[in-house]
Amino acid sequence: MNYATPPQYLSDFGIDEALQLLRDEERLLTKQLLLDAIAGTWTGTPSAEEQAAATAALARLTAKLEASGAFMDGYLRAAVTLPVDAGASYYSNLRDCCLALTRYALADDAENATDRMDAIAKQWREWLRDVSARRVSLTADDGSVAATGGGVLYGQAKSAYDWCRFGTVR
Repeated sequence: MNYATPPQYLSDFGIDEALQLLRDEERLLTKQLLLDAIAGTWTGTPSAEEQAAATAALARLTAKLEASGAFMDGYLRAAVTLPVDAGASYYSNLRDCCLALTRYALADDAENATDRMDAIAKQWREWLRDVSARRVSLTADDGSVAATGGGVLYGQAKSAYDWCRFGTVR
C-alpha cells in the first residue's frame, strides 16, 4: 500500500535534500525539473535528456515509496486488516514511517547517508515489529483501534473422528 506520495516527501524533507538524493544518479536533474515531473507539465523547454532525467528521478522516488509501503505491509498484516483506513488519525504515523524508510533507502551510499537517518529508520522498523507483535496498536484520536487481522490461530478444534476407538480392531 502507498502510505506517502512524492509531494509529501518533498514537503517533509525539502526539495534540496530530495534533489541531492535523487541527483546522485541523475546529474541533469534540477529543482524545477523535479517539480515539473511531479506536476506532470514542463516549464520552459527542457531537452529530452532533462525530461528523461526528471522522469527517472520521480520513478525512483515513487518506487522507493512503494517498496517501503510493501515492507511495512509485511509487518502490519500480522496485526491489522489491510488496507488501512487512510482517513484514520493514526494514518499519519504510517505516512511518517514510510517517508523515513524511503529517505533511508534513497540515501543508499556513504555520500548521502547519515547516522541520524539510520537511527530514525531503525526506530520505525522497531515500531513496525511492535505493531506486528501487537505490543503497539494503531489507535485513532477517538480511542478506536484499527481493525485487527492476521495473527496466529491456536487451540483445538472439535473433531468428528471417534478418537476413543482409534487403534482398536473391529
